[in-house]
Amino acid sequence: MPTEDPLFQLMPSSQTKIDFVNKVSDTKDFNVFKYRNFYNGGGVAIGDVNNDGKPDIFFTANQGKNRLYLNKGNWEFEDVTDKAGVGGIHKWHTGVTMVDINGDGWLDIYVCNSGEIAGDDRANELYINQKDGTFKEEAHQYGLDDKGLTTQVVFFDYDHDGDLDCFVLNNSYRPIESFGYNRNLRNIRDPRGGHRLYRNGNGHFVDVSEQAGIYGSEIGFGLGVTVADLNNDG
Repeated sequence: MPTEDPLFQLMPSSQTKIDFVNKVSDTKDFNVFKYRNFYNGGGVAIGDVNNDGKPDIFFTANQGKNRLYLNKGNWEFEDVTDKAGVGGIHKWHTGVTMVDINGDGWLDIYVCNSGEIAGDDRANELYINQKDGTFKEEAHQYGLDDKGLTTQVVFFDYDHDGDLDCFVLNNSYRPIESFGYNRNLRNIRDPRGGHRLYRNGNGHFVDVSEQAGIYGSEIGFGLGVTVADLNNDG
């Protein structure tokens, strides 16, 4: 019988020059027994950050440096992490989203952080594209330096005012059985856990989770998030 050609072909790193590995090493003080999300892994985002028409790739690392690879064409990529200034500030990077957050036509990079590491405040990072191959970290200026145990974020215009708002998905590091059976716990907001909705007000984001009806308790176990108009009301 004739064999059909496969739909996909594995490209070796010797050709692509992508040698990123998200290696995690446990220690006596930091391991899967003390932090249950230790092996959850990191995120990947694909987008054209330099507007040359070719998709570039960003990898997050849990214990190492994040990496940005520019697409040079012909299945070859260049590691421009250091030049771009996007290696990361904090110690446990998780999800990543590329988004044109300021509407200037250039993709920016939002990096989520988590982990229970002493001395690390876990603030999420927002790298604003400087349009010259470099990025500037401005999460605090935008009001998006969320310090929760973030897994991923999604940007969308929930209030139809023409700009992008932000939903932050968090994942508790505590096992579910440790919470007991307090039926009111779901309504108690937690500064580290729980999910949050940030409204974009002229380039500065404000937490509107409570008034929007978003649950934000410590028992939020978010792993993935997507946005859709489920009831077709626009």
